[in-house]
This record gives sequence, C-alpha cells and structure tokens, in this order.
Amino acid sequence: MTKVAAVVEQCSRKWPTQGTEARRLFHGRGQSYPGLEHLTVTAWPPYIQISTYEDDAPLVKDLIGGLNFELSGVKGIFVQERSGRTTTSRVVSGEVPQKIIVTEAGLKYEIRPLKNQNAGLFLDMGHVRQDLATLVEGKHVLNLFAYTCAFSVSALHHGAASVVNIDMSRAALEIGALNHRLNGHDLRRVRMLPHNIFKSWWKLRQLGPYDVMIIDPPAKQKGSFVAEKSYGQILKRLPELVAPGAIVVASLNSPFLGGEFLHKQISRWVPDCPGVSTYPLHPDFPDACPDRALKVMKFEYR
Repeated sequence: MTKVAAVVEQCSRKWPTQGTEARRLFHGRGQSYPGLEHLTVTAWPPYIQISTYEDDAPLVKDLIGGLNFELSGVKGIFVQERSGRTTTSRVVSGEVPQKIIVTEAGLKYEIRPLKNQNAGLFLDMGHVRQDLATLVEGKHVLNLFAYTCAFSVSALHHGAASVVNIDMSRAALEIGALNHRLNGHDLRRVRMLPHNIFKSWWKLRQLGPYDVMIIDPPAKQKGSFVAEKSYGQILKRLPELVAPGAIVVASLNSPFLGGEFLHKQISRWVPDCPGVSTYPLHPDFPDACPDRALKVMKFEYR
C-alpha cells in the first residue's frame, strides 16, 4: 500500500458520514507513520484540513485526489503549510468558508481555520473535557489560558455553577463567548478576563475559591508563559485560589519537557496532594514518543 493510500484508508475509516463532529483523521506528527511525520489530516465537517510541515507537493496532490474520491459529502479541502512561525492556507478543492461551526461531543464551536495557525479548538484535549464533564456539576471552575473556552463550554453544559476564563487574547475570549451563545448558555454564569494571568492573581482570588482548576498553557508564550519559569508560579498559588478537595488538571505541550518535568513541578509546589494520575493520549493522536507529546495530569488538592 502506498503512503497516500494508507492515509486515505485511515481517513476513510474515521470520516463522519453525517453530522459535524470534528476529529483528527490522520496524525503523522506522532512519528507513528514512517515517512509521514510531516502530515496531519483533520475533519472539520464537511471540510477537510491537510496540514504539512514540509514541502511535499506530489504527495499532497495525490492525497487531495484520493480524499475527494473515497470520502462522501466533502464540500471543500484546504491545505495549511507550516514552516516555523509562518503559516499559509489555501483552498485546493471546493469551497471553504472563513467560519465553520463544528461539534465535539455534541457541543458547538466556531472555528476559523483559514485565518489562524490554530483553528480554535484543540481536539487532543477532547477526552480530558469528557472526563471533567463528570466532575463539574455544581462546581466553580477556573479556566487558565482559556483560549476560545472549550473547557468552559463543556463545563457549563454539564452543570458547572460558574466558570472564570482568563486569557491574554481578547479576540479568543470573544470567540469563547460566541461558543457559549451557540450552545444556549447563560453568560451570567461566565466571566471573561482578557488579562495576563501573572498580573491578575488578586482578581482571580476575588472570584474564587474554585472547585475545579484547568491549567492549559501554550508551550511558550512571549510575555506570558515559559514553562520552566512559569509553571511553579501558578502551582504555588493554589492555596489562594482553590478549595480543599479541588480537582486540578495541569497540561504541558512541549516536545522538550517530558512528563517528569510536570510531575516534579507538582510534587515540589503541591507536596501534599494524594496522588497524580496521568491521562493517556487521545486515541486520535498516537505518538511513538509520548514524552514529546501533550502531557496532562490530574490531582486533588488537599
């Protein structure tokens, strides 16, 4: 089987034949498919995103043809070419709108895949949102580095009493508010803080304490977050922010810092927590080297 045929076959198995459920169809970036480490394919139904991290025009051309032939109901395909900090997107088949409404676990989200490097919904955290959905009823939730508020949307849908979202990007939080409205949520139970977390501890304390806290930072964010320096600054604030027995979810998406780094940070700054569990990788995001992939841990604060 050729490389293109292998990718198309996997995409065909995962492509939703109806509905708008978003998912990663093929994840070459996890080093699990030799020779295809530069390639991912994502479903934003009824549209498909092909992302490539190096120039491989012949493969991409054949892949576009194969996907159009094998998958039913595809209205458009676009290619995102990524090189360092430079990202370009182009529609290569059909039509793709600037804004798309997709679903995850039945909840609606607006994504803008042609405009930004990140479409607006990180699918590799979907299983974590599903796990927290069973724990948030009646709880007060703090969502750090909230981006477009997917954790907030899921939490409120599953009965959270309130959610505080904080992120430096006002534009991302505005999309987050839109996501809540798409799902018919009462925005009086949601606070949006377009601030630098490290300059907003007083405000966050005033709105607490919290029963669930999500720490989902970028690997590195200029002027806001560098894992080696910043993670401890967050964890040492837990006594000021969360209630006894609070559930804390901490993630780290850096290929250079493994799970041991995150575990040591938690052990250092939260030494009395009763135990740290590690989430498995999302099944749509396999990785031959899990320590280089997304790391997510959960613990109870005491």
